[in-house]
Amino acid sequence: MLLRFLRHWLILALGLYLITLIKPLGISVDSDSDLFWAAFVLFLVNAFIKPILIFISLPLVLLTLGLFLLVINAIILYTLPHFVHGFHVHNFISAFFGSLLLSLITGFLSGQEKRVSVRRVNSAPRSDKVIDI
Repeated sequence: MLLRFLRHWLILALGLYLITLIKPLGISVDSDSDLFWAAFVLFLVNAFIKPILIFISLPLVLLTLGLFLLVINAIILYTLPHFVHGFHVHNFISAFFGSLLLSLITGFLSGQEKRVSVRRVNSAPRSDKVIDI
């Protein structure tokens, strides 16, 4: 459980770091510690507050076939500087495209993690005894 939390936190921190490298996007961070705090706060918000936001806006999410989730992610990223003062998002458009890129990066890295764990499945030798019906 703790290892999974740390892995997800590091994936979020790496995603935020990669997003801050794109200067025209308008998302910046003052120091590395602010980056890790932003990833921590983002992890907590995604775990506890985001499900409530999705439940409240469920009709819009269903009506737009899930595209409103991008707006929810942008709102979360746009409000992140209120909790971490060294993290800066210049406007809502920056937050929208930053959240889109962050979703793609973390989805790719989490998917890569799941593919590696699937390969580690125990492949014990199977018995030749088969029952056909």
